[in-house]
Amino acid sequence: MTEPFFTETLLVAGVPAVVLVPLVVEAAKRVGLPTRYAPLATLVAAGLVAGAAEALPFMPVLEPVVRWAVATLLLGLGATGAYETTRFLRREFAAPSGQG
Repeated sequence: MTEPFFTETLLVAGVPAVVLVPLVVEAAKRVGLPTRYAPLATLVAAGLVAGAAEALPFMPVLEPVVRWAVATLLLGLGATGAYETTRFLRREFAAPSGQG
């Protein structure tokens, strides 16, 4: 049996690590992480995601928990982004008050 390439293991619950790391950092900023710490948070998030990607083949019992965490992150930030986009569009394209 051959060992997979490192790049093949950089998936967590089927999601590429390159997608998850910015999402983790964005979530941290939304809960109050100062922007100046974002580069450090990126390194920490990358370490956590890479660790999870490497550990899952050896600890399959963690897979449901990791899938739940990834789904929560993706769905939560996706919903927040959709809400903010809708709010922005309403504000930008709303008829100016006082004109009609």
